[in-house]
Amino acid sequence: MIDSPPVQGIASQLNSTVATLAGGATFTGVGEANNYPHAFVMSKSDVAGTLFLDFSVDGTNWDSTYPSSGYECAAAIPEVHVAKKASRWFRIRYVNGADAQSYLRLGVYYGQYGELAAALNQNIGLDSDATVVRPTSAQDEITIGRRVGVTPWNNFGYRSDIDTADGDALIIADNVTNTPTILTTASTFDIAYDGTAGGSTDGAGTTGAIELTFFYLNASGSETTTAHTLGTDGTDTTSFSGLGINRVLVTVSGSNDANVSDITITATTGGSLQACIIAGESITQQAWFHTPTDEKGCAKYLFIGANKLSGSSPLVTFKGIVHSRTNDTKYEIFRHVMDTGTENSFIIQDPVNFGLESGDVLYFTAATTANNTAVECRFSINTYQNS
Repeated sequence: MIDSPPVQGIASQLNSTVATLAGGATFTGVGEANNYPHAFVMSKSDVAGTLFLDFSVDGTNWDSTYPSSGYECAAAIPEVHVAKKASRWFRIRYVNGADAQSYLRLGVYYGQYGELAAALNQNIGLDSDATVVRPTSAQDEITIGRRVGVTPWNNFGYRSDIDTADGDALIIADNVTNTPTILTTASTFDIAYDGTAGGSTDGAGTTGAIELTFFYLNASGSETTTAHTLGTDGTDTTSFSGLGINRVLVTVSGSNDANVSDITITATTGGSLQACIIAGESITQQAWFHTPTDEKGCAKYLFIGANKLSGSSPLVTFKGIVHSRTNDTKYEIFRHVMDTGTENSFIIQDPVNFGLESGDVLYFTAATTANNTAVECRFSINTYQNS
């Protein structure tokens, strides 16, 4: 029998719990039916987990789950949601993460509740169902980290010397690597630098780069950030493995405030170049981006430029290539032939964005009709967690 609700709401005894869960364990509540229009859910635990709201028309067949992939619950952060359930049967499911909990506070309440509102200083997650109560620019908040689950990227690269013999050359600052090598198996990375002890070079005790921070895809294809402290002999191997590098920064330096020598980073397996930091730049300069395998991307902006050399007006053919890790196939997705006698740069702001699937690798190349051509590229991408 379905009860008619009184004015005030009620707490659910069958879908609320404080009993802790073992690693990977699930709490499944008991189906309840009443005429309360909403279910109010709050959870908090010291271990990250996933919260599911289940609905049924008969209490037996749980045909509707919201959201389908669940709410991601961060460790030690309260998670609050309101669901419109009408008179349907309702239950809660909470799937714990890999570690055992030391506490769990999960409460369900039935009643009639208004929309939730996000406070002025609150970050907005991808699965937040709260109304934002401040004027907001979504892109600004993504950029400063207030939209959880979205990562902004500004990738940039230049190449100061492309020759006709280089063909379609990757836009990367080392001026040597024409074709990028996409790793299919995770490898550690070898770091080569001038590590002359005690001098104006790089490494421990020098005036140059002392620590590098890597933004890379780990062996599972997820975006990971790891710091590496340079040694003194000019050749290091990282303790971590990866499938590709999106950026490397000098995060600690001596009195030079930048790396003194060129720093090249190659895959230990096979020796292919994966990143480089030109002397004095402190950051990788390469038009090359690896979409994590658990995220998708929206490429929003592209800038391309070429320098017109004295006494010549080369034609420069720019191409954008997407290499799919899913089917190990590359696709030409963009081409522009620039006559440097009439133009030296262009900008594309795509009205619908260019979508990148999980695991896609995007890079840009240039080919010239005259030696010693200089080119540059900058592009912007937001990546979104698949959940």
